[in-house]
Amino acid sequence: MKLDQLNYNQLKVLLAVYKHGQGHQAANELGMTASAVSRTLKGLRDIFKDSLFVRRSCGLIPTEKTQQLIPLAKTLVNQYRLIEQHYSVFSPLESGGQFTILAYDEFVYAVQQVVNQHILPEAPNLKFEIRTLSHDCSAEVANGDIDFMVVYEGFEGKNLNWDMFAETADLYILANRTHPLFNREVTLESLSRYPLLELDNYNDLTCPLLVNLCREIGCEMEVSGYTDSVATAMRLLANSNSITLSCNQFTREFVDMVPDVDYVRLPDELAQTIRERRSCERDVGNYILYGDINNSASFNWVKSKLIYGLEQEWRRAAAR
Repeated sequence: MKLDQLNYNQLKVLLAVYKHGQGHQAANELGMTASAVSRTLKGLRDIFKDSLFVRRSCGLIPTEKTQQLIPLAKTLVNQYRLIEQHYSVFSPLESGGQFTILAYDEFVYAVQQVVNQHILPEAPNLKFEIRTLSHDCSAEVANGDIDFMVVYEGFEGKNLNWDMFAETADLYILANRTHPLFNREVTLESLSRYPLLELDNYNDLTCPLLVNLCREIGCEMEVSGYTDSVATAMRLLANSNSITLSCNQFTREFVDMVPDVDYVRLPDELAQTIRERRSCERDVGNYILYGDINNSASFNWVKSKLIYGLEQEWRRAAAR
């Protein structure tokens, strides 16, 4: 074994290939070329006198020796990152790597805007994978497989850190532009007359909150359906008498682009009641979630840019 030749970069490659089981995915995460990852693996094989990974149809399978090395490699990389965090000079322009961000559909465009306008101009070598969040990924965020989630307040907070980038203030009812609701006072009684299309994320309440509130005053509200897609919701609203409750300024801004859908702001008293019901676990608002695994300078820089950028995007949308 030639352990004196082992370095930080090789350990990061070992962990990335172990994580993804694919050389090209490891390369994307680290901001390297696939050939550079292959050369690094060859050097690691020479150092440890082991193949480290066996190629199968499903990807690169770690050998027994690799399984033994991974916990030690993680410890060493964490120590290197502490040194990097405290003593290295971070330069966004020279920083590389890949970040995975999952967000509710209502936030995806805003996240992409922040990446394009606030992050990439300063750090052009960073790469981002931005996808719609449709299931509970808390464990993946906690263990570092996913870097960030952008969600509402109703998330499970175990082993997670979070920052609120915007509070929820105004709430809106969305409906067909010719909907009779736009010509009458908005109350629970008037809302209950129309079916509810629930913009439903994976961990929303089992029974929509608006339905429960209507029941409390002796009214029944029908639920016409559930969707986690904003585009789908707009098409369904445009072709029915259903209504949708939204607390998202980005969604309200999107409605301005849809000619057959409009919105009305909920009265303050009703909006406050809904906010109070939603704030059982934490303040009602919009959050960025992240784990404890990655404390690198680039990670913390991206996090601060996301928080600031989304706050600015929210304020801009709210001012329209």
